[in-house]
Amino acid sequence: MPQVKSEGIVLKSVNWKEHSKIVTIFTDNAGRQSIVDRGGRSLKSKRGRLMTFSRLEMAYFKSERSGTGYITEVEPLEIFQFEKEGTLGRLTFASAAVELLYDLLPADEPQEGLYHLTIQYLRLIDKVRKAAIIPVFLAYFLKLLSYLGYRPNFAGCISCGKESRDTSLTNSNGVSYHVFSPERGGLVCSTCQKPEEYYIKLHSERLDKIYSLQTASLAESARIKLRLGEAEELLELLTSFLKYQTDARELNSLKFLEKLKKTEIQN
Repeated sequence: MPQVKSEGIVLKSVNWKEHSKIVTIFTDNAGRQSIVDRGGRSLKSKRGRLMTFSRLEMAYFKSERSGTGYITEVEPLEIFQFEKEGTLGRLTFASAAVELLYDLLPADEPQEGLYHLTIQYLRLIDKVRKAAIIPVFLAYFLKLLSYLGYRPNFAGCISCGKESRDTSLTNSNGVSYHVFSPERGGLVCSTCQKPEEYYIKLHSERLDKIYSLQTASLAESARIKLRLGEAEELLELLTSFLKYQTDARELNSLKFLEKLKKTEIQN
């Protein structure tokens, strides 16, 4: 078995056999890896506990035949503790990102750009002002989708290519809105709509904000003002989109819609 050296972020660990754990790690050079930590359940483990949200350097052996890996060396580099004001919200949205990665990352496929984006995200969630946590999470969610090939189209009609300004409709109260198709993966103009298709209404103001979050850097997204109700609406849209676009129909991350209501993160 060849030895592999990687840097990684711990996504999840589960007990395995009497004294060991299986640790799932997002590595910088080998994508998602599930590796056996022998003796990892023991308080006397020389490597210590491999905790979620920790960044580390490690060496492991991996069988080319079975694909099973065994950790041999670990050096902690950074541990995110989220102890500033709004700890519950910080933990909630750090956990949401980790669960999305666990559910969506393909095994054994390097995602170096997404890996470094995730490190930046965890650092921001650990430090930004409380009101910036939600927009930073949504910006990360959108960028994660793009890295994995699921970029939703908010720039115009997904079918005919009309620009977003030409896809707007007006309701009986004179409010401008757009329709988004989770199945097709983008905005749909009135001409391209189908009677049997499911759509989500998106007010023009919300469209402007989600497009800004999609195109801004993570640091820039921290300056975008977003009310809790707006964030909840945008997150529902993205999770609905994800359920249509991936095989993961029951993402654990969907539970964060309820957790979001309890975080007490307000602008």
